[in-house]
Amino acid sequence: MERLRPIIWPMRTFAGIVATALAAAALAATPVRAASGNSAAEYSLAVTRICAGALLFDHAHQMGTRADALSVARDIRASTARRLADVTAVSVPPELQRISSRWISSQRRLASLYARTWVRIYDTIDAARTPGQRAALAERLEQLVHVPDSLKLVAGRLELELHVPDCTGGR
Repeated sequence: MERLRPIIWPMRTFAGIVATALAAAALAATPVRAASGNSAAEYSLAVTRICAGALLFDHAHQMGTRADALSVARDIRASTARRLADVTAVSVPPELQRISSRWISSQRRLASLYARTWVRIYDTIDAARTPGQRAALAERLEQLVHVPDSLKLVAGRLELELHVPDCTGGR
């Protein structure tokens, strides 16, 4: 159990950072009001209702083992997949089909990247055994936290074009 103490604190810290980011994103997501007969606005409103306030993962998880990190990763993928299944059931106006398809693809890739990064963060913390490795841990974790940034930018541009919020819960 002593060996897990240095691992648990950074994982809890990371979870706190993610939770704070999610809360900020939920507050920033403003619903779009659909104009009567405006199918693009109706699509945006329907997707916003599905994705607004999305959480990175839906269930509480234990933290401290690699199996726990893998469980979180599965939940990240499954949570986004459930929301995107609902989104794909929404009728897409013809003029938005191409961009909607690109956005949905970006959301799937982003959820997958969040899941892989979560496990990489656990592995990085777990592998830090020497004082030198532990000293370098904060910098390495910061690098890992920012791995999804470029894909988040791409997804963010598509979200702006569609007038929809992030559906992964990772913002």
